[in-house]
Amino acid sequence: MGNVTLPKIIEGLESGDRRLLAKAISIVENQTKGREELLEYSYTHMKKTKLILGITGAGGSGKSTLIDKMINVFRAEGQAVGVIAVDPSSPYTGGAVLGDRVRMASHNTDAGVFIRSLGSRGAFGGISQGTKDVLYLYKSFGFDAILVESLGVGQAETEITNFVDITAVLLVPGYGDAIQMAKAGIQEIADIFIINKSDRPEAELLYQQLLATFDSLPPDKQPLVVKTVASENIGITELFGAIKTAEKRQAPNKDLKLKARVECEIASRVRSHFDSKLSVQVTRMMIPVLKGELTPFQAADQISSKISIKE
Repeated sequence: MGNVTLPKIIEGLESGDRRLLAKAISIVENQTKGREELLEYSYTHMKKTKLILGITGAGGSGKSTLIDKMINVFRAEGQAVGVIAVDPSSPYTGGAVLGDRVRMASHNTDAGVFIRSLGSRGAFGGISQGTKDVLYLYKSFGFDAILVESLGVGQAETEITNFVDITAVLLVPGYGDAIQMAKAGIQEIADIFIINKSDRPEAELLYQQLLATFDSLPPDKQPLVVKTVASENIGITELFGAIKTAEKRQAPNKDLKLKARVECEIASRVRSHFDSKLSVQVTRMMIPVLKGELTPFQAADQISSKISIKE
């Protein structure tokens, strides 16, 4: 932690010091000394957040541009905004390939906006354990709105819904999104489908395909569909209207959502704990396998025998 003590960092979180928030994020994401204490503090000091919105979609769909326009609306209402932008991880450093300095640059000098890029670190669900942990830091910091931009849109990228209030899936006409959207799980996680770059000729067809797909669902279960051209600031008002509608729909399920989030968090934490230990064991067992003393299957059985969970 260098010259900054853990009590000083926690004091910074309480007082709204963005520099110390950045320090706390680095500790938590990199799993260095003080991580567990910061997480314990964050969980027990979470403040009321008006909205936690997850935005997922394929690369090139315009997620960052859309978030940039949404920040403008939140700031016009005087709300403090925290953004977590999950980027592909560098194969060399494990950190984010894209940095927050190259996205949403117009907000860099705004004290009411905090943007941090995190690496996905190869996580399924487009959201790593580090991202989940950082989300707790954001909640304790006291942002009015938190936006989580995650990777991809497919069967594996559904975990984000457990950690946000509303999930929006960004689609782009002509990118094969109608087929992608039909994959199992996507309809279930999305509260809102956003057809971005809707000035393209294929946009109306995609819009009608989505409506037809949801037609068999009860009206209150049908995902909302909004058309935007984020780069031109078109459809942003309609998007905020859809978010309010989705929030009203979610209200009766608030307790169930919380239970699912807690269950997912406990399971995720346990997996993270075992993964670190498993990595060490696998590395050790590689040597006898390479020497021909064991088969990979025997090595796996030996590792498995060392892992036990008491019921």
